[in-house]
Amino acid sequence: MPPLIKSSSRSFRPVDVKFGPDGALYICDWYNPIIGHYQASFRHPDRDKTHGRIWRVTAKGRALTQPPKLPDSSVPELLDHLKSSDRWTRRFAKRVLADRPTDQVTAALKEWTAQPGCSEHALIEALGVYQSHEFVATDLLARLCRAREPGARAYAAGVAGAWADRLPDPLALLRPLVADENARVRLQAVVACTYVPKPEAMEVAAIAADLPTDRFLNYALNQAVFALKAYWLPAFKAGKLNLENKSSRLGLLVRADGTSDTLQAVRDLLKSVRMDSAIRETYLRILVETGDANDLAAILSLSDPSLQARLLPALAADASARDLRPAGDLTAALRPLIASRNSELRAEVLRLAGVWKLEVFRADAENIARDGTASETVRRAAIEAIAGLGGERSNAILTVLAAPEEAVSIRSAAIAALCGFDLESAAEFASRSLARLNNGAAFDEIFSSFLRRQGGAAALAVALARRPLPKLAAEAGLRLMNAGGRRNDQLARVLAEAAGFKSEGKTVTAAEIAAFASEVRASGDARHGAEIFHRAELGCTACHTVNGQGGNVGPDLSALGTAQPVDFIIGAILDPQKEVKEGYMSVSVLMKDGEEFQGYQVRETSGELVLRDVLQNKEVRLRRDTIKETKQNGSVMPSGLADTLTRAEFRDLVRFLSELGKPR
Repeated sequence: MPPLIKSSSRSFRPVDVKFGPDGALYICDWYNPIIGHYQASFRHPDRDKTHGRIWRVTAKGRALTQPPKLPDSSVPELLDHLKSSDRWTRRFAKRVLADRPTDQVTAALKEWTAQPGCSEHALIEALGVYQSHEFVATDLLARLCRAREPGARAYAAGVAGAWADRLPDPLALLRPLVADENARVRLQAVVACTYVPKPEAMEVAAIAADLPTDRFLNYALNQAVFALKAYWLPAFKAGKLNLENKSSRLGLLVRADGTSDTLQAVRDLLKSVRMDSAIRETYLRILVETGDANDLAAILSLSDPSLQARLLPALAADASARDLRPAGDLTAALRPLIASRNSELRAEVLRLAGVWKLEVFRADAENIARDGTASETVRRAAIEAIAGLGGERSNAILTVLAAPEEAVSIRSAAIAALCGFDLESAAEFASRSLARLNNGAAFDEIFSSFLRRQGGAAALAVALARRPLPKLAAEAGLRLMNAGGRRNDQLARVLAEAAGFKSEGKTVTAAEIAAFASEVRASGDARHGAEIFHRAELGCTACHTVNGQGGNVGPDLSALGTAQPVDFIIGAILDPQKEVKEGYMSVSVLMKDGEEFQGYQVRETSGELVLRDVLQNKEVRLRRDTIKETKQNGSVMPSGLADTLTRAEFRDLVRFLSELGKPR
């Protein structure tokens, strides 16, 4: 909207704004030509210390409101003022109610909140009145904890904390709120847990660590760990703190507390022979993620090969995220493991040799990678090790393994590894292989390896433009791009053409969207739209859940039709960045080695960033000093998804989405 008020005067300095009881907007104007504290002397004659202005802004042709005579109003009348659209009226109605007799107000409130059609906003105001009288309204509080509006649930969480010492079971109210879909609700619930002096309060607050966090939630969780430590630490040391075997929750305690006593408690608990095997593995994993070099060395001497195989990837992550390796002679520790009969363990040991750049194992990796009798799992791991060791020798070996004569999975692994050496060469091998392949896993590996490298999509597009691509491979590439949120227009055009999709530019003006919305309502076919929604190349089901089916990358669409109008749905598909739902703002990270990640931030510290990468569908730990650039990326849903649809197909898709959640 245009500026409400502006002036050419050098003294015009608006510093505050408030709505008055008459509905007018009041602007406080400091009215001083000098605003700097240091640019001019405090004794400068132009400093005006006596004058100021207040501007009143009103709507033309609209009468000012008459503020109600609140002091003369009855309790029922004051309660009705809580429904006013005027904030001033609501605020001062509550102020007057606070001075009325408690028994009169609470009795009237009970009847007033039971009225049908009482909005959640009005119920929030009512709860505030109860607070002013220090009256614990358990039924109303429980009702607002289940409210549809996130702001109401967040307010209720705060009240639950304030009333924690007077509620029969405050944690029962807070438990679902710490896992709420809305980040603000989770934040308020975590803070509220700190008012409950019990170890169980930490159990409940830690649930929030299972979901994505931002810097505000991270701060609240860390403070909860500190505030409740006197209660949870004794229970933790005794093995009685129930974290439901979730590594995210245990990791929160160890990382946030950051003291040796918590880490030592983990070590002591691991010595217990009574510990459940699943819990033991979780504790070992946390020790790997947060412990020292000696803790990591203990993993290499475990007697259970299967357990070792599951934990060794965490050692590899430590090398990249914390630049930490196990203590001792790594060659001596890995040599017997690389000869293990357990193929999964052998594979992980080979990968570690590459991550740790143990040149002594290069010959082993090369021999295994070229051994056609070895299992594909171990051969693929050997290829990763060769890539990790780097150098021209690795490049030459990978070039041989990317040849058409090799098995499909070996060839795709070699092409993926080559992307870290020579994108143009890797793209040429990829174009040859994709023209002959009929393997979904190989398609995904090859396409994703290029999408994860800076300039990779462009290099692949150039190579594919020179060689015809089968429809199946092109559709797989489009599906991966759409589901992974990695959109490259050049590659998208090549794939769409190869898949036989004719790109149609979609309307974007408000008038055209309104006209198309009318067309959707009049002739859209929801049943056909459902078929389009489930097309693999669009990637809709890979990201969105509908009635319990689908992915969890994007928002749940099960009730979309009841929450958003048709024109909004159209606009959201055509321009996903225009309005991004809270909690689904993604970030993209470019590493110094050219690798790219895109997804949702899980947590961050001064030393690392943890991201749930959408393309890989897993958490990745990124060391700060290896990151080149981080930027907010908006929605992971790429624009242009509807370009491959005909007008009729797009119309039917929108009709299907607009019907979701509505009774049939």
